[in-house]
Amino acid sequence: MKYDLFLPLLLLVLTACQRQAPADNSDPQPRTAVTLTHATVGSISQQTEYSATTAYLQKSVISAPLPSFILSASVSVGSCVRAGQTLFRLQSQEQRALGSDVAGAPMAVTSSRSGIVLEMAQQPGNFVPQGAPLCTLAEAGSLVFEINVPYEDRQLARPGARCLIILPDGTRLSATVQSPLATMNTDAQAEQVIARARAPFLPEGLNVRAIFTRPGAGPRALLLPRSAVQCDETLTNHWVMVMAPGNTVRRVPVMVGNSNDSLIEVTGQLTQADRVVLTGGYGLTEGAPVTMTR
Repeated sequence: MKYDLFLPLLLLVLTACQRQAPADNSDPQPRTAVTLTHATVGSISQQTEYSATTAYLQKSVISAPLPSFILSASVSVGSCVRAGQTLFRLQSQEQRALGSDVAGAPMAVTSSRSGIVLEMAQQPGNFVPQGAPLCTLAEAGSLVFEINVPYEDRQLARPGARCLIILPDGTRLSATVQSPLATMNTDAQAEQVIARARAPFLPEGLNVRAIFTRPGAGPRALLLPRSAVQCDETLTNHWVMVMAPGNTVRRVPVMVGNSNDSLIEVTGQLTQADRVVLTGGYGLTEGAPVTMTR
């Protein structure tokens, strides 16, 4: 009688165990929260600044024709002189030994060309040997700006390119690039290019700034927020993450152009219709599941 009650109870327990589904302890793959954006159409002009100095390409040195004393100088640094103008009056050693009553009139040193006095090498009262420099003249029209341009940017400063020269006092001059020089700054690996501008008298060696404007990729370029564009450690490969079917993401390589504080130009297999990951995309791999947030 006891066995008759035990067997039905055992069958009931076994049936209940078989009907119970095994517990699933595996968690679904976590989804990364991201925000999205779309590319817009536009163009960005970017300004690049280089250091530059003033220089005069055509200069001449006025020298003493014989050993003499400088009685007077009629010019100073920055003076504009014309051809034939008297610059210095000299007295030879013989004239000084004989005295002014016997020696005659002092000798005049004149300029052979028109120009600007860049440097005064001597002052009245000095004794100068024959051939000693008295002053340096520069032809006013030979003023140039020598701009230090990194070699990789040489196309931006090609001959005929326009740039803006900013003087230390804030004066702005429109300049045109003429030609590169044959030498480079070996430390900075910068090429020196010459630019000309209509300018007032400027001393040689004055440090100024040269600003070039790099045009954008065109009026139909795609623009994205800078935070949407990712790159590798070498800063040579760039990409964006876009939404794919199934709330996953795919990686789209892009090339970047000009940028400003908030936007950057991109080109590649990207359209305005693509939903681009704006935030939360760093570290995501191809096919990673995501969830969209505002």
